[in-house]
Amino acid sequence: MHSPLYHVTSPILQLFKSTSITHMDFRQFPENFRSVDRLQPALTVGLPVFTFVLVLIDFVTGNAVSNAFALYAGAIFKLELNRISMYPLAHTGIFHWFVNVISLSPLLARFEKVHGTVYTGITLNLLAVSTALIYSLLAGIISPSTRVEGLSAICFSFLEFYALKEQSYYPIAFQWGDRYRLPTKYSAFVVLIITFILVPNSSLLGHLAGIGSGYLLAENYLKILYPPRKVILFIEDKLESLIAKLSPIVVYYREDSAADTRTVAYVPLFGSDAEASSARFESSGHVLGTS
Repeated sequence: MHSPLYHVTSPILQLFKSTSITHMDFRQFPENFRSVDRLQPALTVGLPVFTFVLVLIDFVTGNAVSNAFALYAGAIFKLELNRISMYPLAHTGIFHWFVNVISLSPLLARFEKVHGTVYTGITLNLLAVSTALIYSLLAGIISPSTRVEGLSAICFSFLEFYALKEQSYYPIAFQWGDRYRLPTKYSAFVVLIITFILVPNSSLLGHLAGIGSGYLLAENYLKILYPPRKVILFIEDKLESLIAKLSPIVVYYREDSAADTRTVAYVPLFGSDAEASSARFESSGHVLGTS
């Protein structure tokens, strides 16, 4: 959000690397996290490029982008729709942009590969809007004048999404002896606290709102807001010429294939083990809920 999110993935991975009661097997860490593919998902590549251009424009124009897109609590009541949906695209500077992009890209790439490119783009917009609504309610009471911007809230949304999905396979993310255990589903909150301690001027409310949106995403409460599949296919048809031109440098994940992969049971990030294999499988159907 307003201040950079530092190493958002590092603390969560450190938690996962610790001894847990399910013994995560990092030898089976997903390929898209372990290595850099020759071609990356189209939206995962396009979003950093587009937001970087906006950072440069913001610098040249004296913060015109930030002033136009930054979110504040009263924006929703004034129906400033550009702020409600566009604030993740604005950043306070290159370092803020860099940290957010590095944090988000691995999570976004995995999501896009399973759910499809256009579907992921719609998801990003829904996360931005739902986060803005939650933030407006929280900040309207506590800090109505604070402005927030950047992709860090979306990072927290995806952290919460994957934490809830991993819970069925790896119930414990971290364990101290036999007494203290950290349930995987609370991992995003640990990152939230660590981030706030390391970066005191970061937006605690904005990141908390992002976690709230991630919960809605994982539990399929955003299902009703997704357009019919034919709308996504229509968008793809209109983008066909652009898709063909970009195919040598990025991978576009089409709705026809993604619609099938979204119905498959969730595949855990860290492989599987004896306990994980007996865990409850959840299917998302046509909407979010698997990855």
